[in-house]
Amino acid sequence: MQCFRFMAMASLWTAAIAPIAPADPIDFGRDVRPVLAGKCFQCHGPDEAARQAGLRLDTFEGATMALKSGAPAIVPGDASQGSFFARITTHDEVDRMPPPEVSPALDDATVDLLRRWVNEGAAYAPHWSFVKPEKAPLPPVDDLAWPRNAIDHFIAAGLRDAGLAPAQEADRHTLIRRLSLDLTGLPPAPEAVEAFVNDPSPVAYEKLVEDLLASPRFGERWARIWLDIARYADTKGYEADRHRDMWRFRDWVIEAFNQDMPFDQFTIEQMAGDLLPEPTLEQQLATAFHRNTMTNDEGGTDNEEFRTAAVLDRVDTTMAAWMGLTMNCAQCHTHKYDPITQKEYYQFYAFLNQTQDADLFPEESPVLPAPTRDQQREMDFLRERLDQAADAMRAALPARNEPQEAWEQRIAAEGGGAPVPGAWQSLGPIPQDDFEQAFASDGGLDVTSRDLAAPEGYEWIPRPDWTDGEVRNLEGQTAITYLRRTIQAAEPAAYPVKLGSNDAIQVWLNGVEVHSNKVLRSIEPGSDEVTLNLVAGDNLLLLKITNAGGAYAYSYESGYTGLPLELLKIARTPAASRAADQADQILAYYREHIAPELAPLRDDRAQLQARLDEINAAVPKIPVLRELPPGEQRATHIFEKGSFLSPGDEVFPGTPAFLHPLPYDAPRNRLGMARWLVDRENPLTARVLVNRFWTQFFGVGIVETAEDFGQQGELPINQPLLDWLAVDLMENGWSMKQLCRTIVTSATYRQASAVRPETQAKDPYNRLLARGPRFRLEAEMVRDQALAASGLLSDDLFGPSVMPPQPEGIWQVVYSGDEWKTSEGGDRYRRGLYTYWRRTSPYPSMITFDAPSREVCTLRRIPTNTPLQALTTLNDPVYVEAAQALARRVISEAPDPSLEGRIRHAFLLAASRPPEDAEIATVRRLYEDARATYAGNADGALAMATVPLGPALPGQDDAELAAWTVVGNVLLNLDEVLTKR
Repeated sequence: MQCFRFMAMASLWTAAIAPIAPADPIDFGRDVRPVLAGKCFQCHGPDEAARQAGLRLDTFEGATMALKSGAPAIVPGDASQGSFFARITTHDEVDRMPPPEVSPALDDATVDLLRRWVNEGAAYAPHWSFVKPEKAPLPPVDDLAWPRNAIDHFIAAGLRDAGLAPAQEADRHTLIRRLSLDLTGLPPAPEAVEAFVNDPSPVAYEKLVEDLLASPRFGERWARIWLDIARYADTKGYEADRHRDMWRFRDWVIEAFNQDMPFDQFTIEQMAGDLLPEPTLEQQLATAFHRNTMTNDEGGTDNEEFRTAAVLDRVDTTMAAWMGLTMNCAQCHTHKYDPITQKEYYQFYAFLNQTQDADLFPEESPVLPAPTRDQQREMDFLRERLDQAADAMRAALPARNEPQEAWEQRIAAEGGGAPVPGAWQSLGPIPQDDFEQAFASDGGLDVTSRDLAAPEGYEWIPRPDWTDGEVRNLEGQTAITYLRRTIQAAEPAAYPVKLGSNDAIQVWLNGVEVHSNKVLRSIEPGSDEVTLNLVAGDNLLLLKITNAGGAYAYSYESGYTGLPLELLKIARTPAASRAADQADQILAYYREHIAPELAPLRDDRAQLQARLDEINAAVPKIPVLRELPPGEQRATHIFEKGSFLSPGDEVFPGTPAFLHPLPYDAPRNRLGMARWLVDRENPLTARVLVNRFWTQFFGVGIVETAEDFGQQGELPINQPLLDWLAVDLMENGWSMKQLCRTIVTSATYRQASAVRPETQAKDPYNRLLARGPRFRLEAEMVRDQALAASGLLSDDLFGPSVMPPQPEGIWQVVYSGDEWKTSEGGDRYRRGLYTYWRRTSPYPSMITFDAPSREVCTLRRIPTNTPLQALTTLNDPVYVEAAQALARRVISEAPDPSLEGRIRHAFLLAASRPPEDAEIATVRRLYEDARATYAGNADGALAMATVPLGPALPGQDDAELAAWTVVGNVLLNLDEVLTKR
C-alpha cells in the first residue's frame, strides 16, 4: 500500500526553516521537527521495519542512544560529537545524509539550525497536536475598540507582530451576502438585503446572524461538508455501481445540524447509535455513516475481501475525520512519521470489525426500514383506523353464533387444513472445483435418505429467523448449500411453492427429486414454480442451491391457500372442550374471513391494509450498523503487509498509546471508541472540528492541511487561537452553531476583503487575516445561487435524491440498466445537496467545480480554476434556464419598471447590491445591443427566451426576454457573483 502523502512539502519545509534570529531560542516543534520529518523520519522514524542502522530520530531516547559503533548519533550540548553532523555535512555522497536519491543535501541555513539545536541541548517536545489544548490568556491589543470577541485578540496580535493592521469593516450589502452564503449556502433575498441595510439597530448584525442560524437552510449548507466526509452517495461504487437507498441518512445529517445536535452526540450516534440503551430509529439510522463504504457485489468477487476493505475504510475515515491523522499509513507497516504502530492500527480496526454487514446482491443487510415523517404520520393514522375497524368487527359479532357453528361443522367434515411448514435448516457452503461438478455432486449428502446426515466436517444449522417470501443471501464461492425443512400435512395435498435462486436449483420431497433447473442467472423470486404432492404426516423438503461464483441467494414462498391446520383441529374439537384461547382464535378467523354480515367492514379494512402495505413497501430501507451477537464475534488479526489473506497475531480492541487512554470501564466496542473520540482529554477532535469550520469561513484552515494534524502536516498559523476555540467549543457543550456564532460575530470576519498593497506584500495568501475572506463558491453553491437568484430554487426539504437536467449520454450503466430520468416540477430545481450521486459518474457540472466522487472520505475540496468552469456557467442548460427565469423575474418584479430600475433589481438579485453608475451604463448598452439583435431574429429570440425554460407568459415579448436573458447570463457569471467576498 502506498502511504507516502501527496503534498507540497517544499513550501512547508521552506517555511519551517525560515531564518531564525540568533537571539531567538530554537523551538523544536516549529523549527526542527519539520526538518527531521521531511528529511529523516522515512528511514529513521517510528517504523521499525524501515529503520536504518538502528537509528531513531523521532525521539530523544532514540537519537541519543548508543549505536552499534558504541557512540550516539547526537550528543546533547555538543554538535561536534556523534555521527549525526558528520553525516549531514560530509561531501562524500556515499556517506551523506539524507542520501542523494532521497533528497538534496541540506543547505547551510538548515545545518546551522540543527547545530544550534543540538548545542542548546537537543531538546525534544511532543508534537503540538498530540498535547491537550488549553485556553491561553487573550493577548493584549493596541486598538481596544476593534476586538468584538476573543478571536480578534489573537488575530490582532498576529497582525501587530507582522506590522499589519486590520481592514475596515465591509459594507452591509457585502456582509449580508457573505453571512447568507456562509450560514445557509444561499444568497439573501432582495427584501432581506433591504431590511438589513436599512436597519438602524445597533444589534442588526447579531439579529441577522440568529435568523440565519435558525433557518432550515443552515442544516442543508453544513450537511454538504459532512456528506463529503461521510462519502455519502446513492450508489455502491466499483464497476457495477448499483443503486443504494441512503438518502434518509443525508436527511438525518441535515436535521442534526438544524437542531444543533452537540458534536459529541453527533459522533456517538453515527459511530454507535445502535449500541445505545433502547436506541431510537433515528439513532440507528445515524450509523449509516459507516455503511456509506463502497461495496462490491459483482459475480466472482470475494465477499470477505470487500467486507474487510469496508472495515479498513471505516478505520481510515474515523481517524481522519475526527482526529486528522493519516492512520491508513499504518495498515501495512508502522507509520513512518507519526507514532502509530501497525499493531495499534489493527487494535483500532477491532472496534469496527464486529458488525453484521452482508453487502451481497441483490440486497444489503442489515437494513433499517426508516419511514419519513409523512410516511410515519400516515402509517400511524392507518393503524389507528385498522384498530377501529377491528373494534367495530368485534362489536358487531362479539360471540359465536349459529352461522359460525354451521360453518365449523362443514369445514370439520370437509377437512382441507393448510400444511404447516417447520423452520429451515442449512448445510454448507460445501466448496466445489467448478459449477458443473457442483451441480452433479451430492456434496457428501445422501439426498435420498430421510436422515440427511451431514457429511464429515459440516453440520445442519437451525435458521428459525428465516422468513418465507424473502430473498435470503447465502455464503461461499462456487459451492453447494443445502436447505431442509419438514412440512406437516393433515391429509394428502397438492402444495404449490414458488422458488428463486441465482444459479442452479434442485428439489427433493421425501427423498425423490421433483425439480431441477441448471441455469446461470440473477436471483428473481418466483422464477421456478413447483407443486409438492404431500402425504399425510411429516414431509421432508430438501433444496440444493448450486453457486457458479460470486454472490448468490434463494427465495421460497408457498402459494397454498386454505384453512390453517390449527383452525381445522379447533373446528373438529367440540365447543365445550375448547380452551378459551382456541375459542377466541376461531371466532377471530370467522369474523375476519367468513361472516357475511361483516363483509363491508372487511372491505374497508382491506383497503386500509392495502394502503398500509403500499406505504410499507415504499419505506426506504437504509443499510445500518448492527453488532454481531456475543457468541459470534470475530477474531481480529494483524494483516501482514496489509493483506487480509495473511493474518498474523491476534489483537484486541485498543487505541494508540501516544494518545489519551480508553477509560478502564469503557466498553471495548464501537460505543466505547466513540466516547473516546469526544473525550475532553482527546487533544485532536475539537481542534480538527474547529479547523474544519474555520476553513469554510476563511477559505483555508488555521492548519492548512486539514487532513493531517500529524508530523507531516502544516503547523498552525495561530495555535493559541486554534486551542482557544477548541476548548471554547467543548465548554459550550460541543455546539456547532455556537462555534459559527463566535466566528461570524468577530471583527475579523466582518473585515472588507479588498486587497491592500501592504497585505499583498507581507501576507499574499491572507493567512494572518488582515482582510476579509475572498474565494470562489463551492460547486453546489454556484448552482444553488443561480437557481435562487432566478426564483426557480425549490424550498422543499428532505426526500429522495433527484435528477436535475444533465447532458445526454453521461450515464452508460451496462449492469443495472439504470437511467438518468430528469426530474419534473419542483424536483428539477432542488438544491444541489439533493442531486442523485453516482460514484462512477457524478453530476458533471459539480465535478467541474471540484466536487469529489465520494468514493472515499474527502476532508477538504481543493479549488481549481479551469476554462471548463466558465463554459459550464455560460452554456450548461441549468444556467441558461436560470438566466431565462431571472429575465422574467426582472421584468415582472422590478419595483421601478424603467430600464434603469430593472438593471438595479437584476443586480440586487444576482449580487445582493445596487449597481454603480458605470455598471448601469455598461448593462444598458448590453441590453440594447441584444434587444436590437433579437428584434430582427424571431427564431433566435424564441430559442434564447424559452429553451429550456418553456413558453413565456401571454403578452411577453420574446426579443425583450431574450435580451434580458443575455443580461442575466452575464450577471450570473460575474466574478463577484461566483465569489464570496
